[in-house]
Amino acid sequence: MKLGFVSAILDTWNYEEMMDFASDHGFECVEVACWPQGKAERRYAGVTHIDVEHLDDGQAARIKDLCRARKVEISSLAYYPNVLDEDENSRRAAESHLKKVIDASRKLEIGMVTTFIGRNHNKTIEENLEIMKKIWTPLLRYAEEREIRIA
Repeated sequence: MKLGFVSAILDTWNYEEMMDFASDHGFECVEVACWPQGKAERRYAGVTHIDVEHLDDGQAARIKDLCRARKVEISSLAYYPNVLDEDENSRRAAESHLKKVIDASRKLEIGMVTTFIGRNHNKTIEENLEIMKKIWTPLLRYAEEREIRIA
């Protein structure tokens, strides 16, 4: 087992500063926050240490190089939206960004994305389970096709 943390707690720091902190304090891994750029609606949501929207091969190489130099592994890319949100626009935006996080995990050779299953507060547990199957089945298929695990 490796000791790490979720980078969202360092919400005002950039990727390099966050990785320096991890290395300087003996952490072996980091779950890196990958929210879309913009204003957070709640604490720790909206933290972006890796901008998956604009991740190109050069940026991916720099991220991996810094991991090697600092001897800190990225254990997963983190994005915790509510993909079961009752608002269809919010839900679709969350699903779309989650796919970008999955693609970034593949590009960075991480193999793991951590997220939130979601919940519609106006539905029963049984109704939420039905919605979950409808939304998560294609998302999980998308991840599996890219050899990415979802936790």
